[in-house]
Amino acid sequence: MTEKSRITVYGKTYNIKTDLSEVNPQDLADYVDKKMHELSSGTTKPSTIDLAILTALNIAGELFEAREVVKQELTQKESGQKEEAQKARHLVQMVEKELSQIESSRGAAK
Repeated sequence: MTEKSRITVYGKTYNIKTDLSEVNPQDLADYVDKKMHELSSGTTKPSTIDLAILTALNIAGELFEAREVVKQELTQKESGQKEEAQKARHLVQMVEKELSQIESSRGAAK
C-alpha cells in the first residue's frame, strides 16, 4: 500500500510516496540527513548536488557491504547445514548397520 509522507533532508522538505511498510520514511530521511551533514563537515563545502551524490555513493557502499555479509553468512549457514545433514546420514548408516548385525545374530541364534 502506498503511503504519503512529508520528510526533511538537509533543510529541505519533500512530499514522498512509499511502499515501504516496515520502514519509517522519516527514519530514512534522518539517516540521509546525518550522512550529508557528516560529509559536509570537511573544510571544502561541496555543492548540494555533489553532496547528495557522495552521500548516495556512501550509502550504496554500506548496502553492498551489508549484502556481502549476509551472503557470506548464508553460505556459512548452508555449509553448516550440509555438514550436519552429512553427519546425520552417517549416523543413520551406522545405526542401520548395527541393527542389521543384531538381526543377523538373532537369526543365526535361532
